[in-house]
Amino acid sequence: MDLLEVKSRIAEALVESIFRRPGTRSSPSGTTRHPEVRAGDFSPDFRVSPEADSTNEGEFLVEVKYRPSAYQFVSVENQRGERSIFYMARRQWPNLYFILVTDRPESGRSCFQAIAFGSMRAGEPFRTVDLVELKELRIFQQNIEDHEELIRRIFALLTGAQP
Repeated sequence: MDLLEVKSRIAEALVESIFRRPGTRSSPSGTTRHPEVRAGDFSPDFRVSPEADSTNEGEFLVEVKYRPSAYQFVSVENQRGERSIFYMARRQWPNLYFILVTDRPESGRSCFQAIAFGSMRAGEPFRTVDLVELKELRIFQQNIEDHEELIRRIFALLTGAQP
């Protein structure tokens, strides 16, 4: 297993941890058991829903990817046009939350950024917003800050750098 894969798995666990809080549950998305519904090289990692809600209302599908530079990754995917992983995923899961995790965010940006496919207009370029800005997800800033500290410490240990 290479370092990128290790960071990707850690990123997924940390995002799932962000969503674990009283009143919310997360579970496998269910799509990974059915390869015919996969888009490109992935399927959603998990779904998040309020525990008290037994319907699918308020349920969110989430895909998590670690990338050293979220900005560069999104720029390249925008250049790829309809061959982009975002276009393929959006066709299959129009309301997916695609969360990018980075340990080197742009200045003033969070380590946890997202693209909310459901709120985008057709033809508009994909762009990330800090995860906490997606109010429908009900994530608190302190929760994000705690997880940013964790990601920096864990990734620094993996690379031998100072946190």
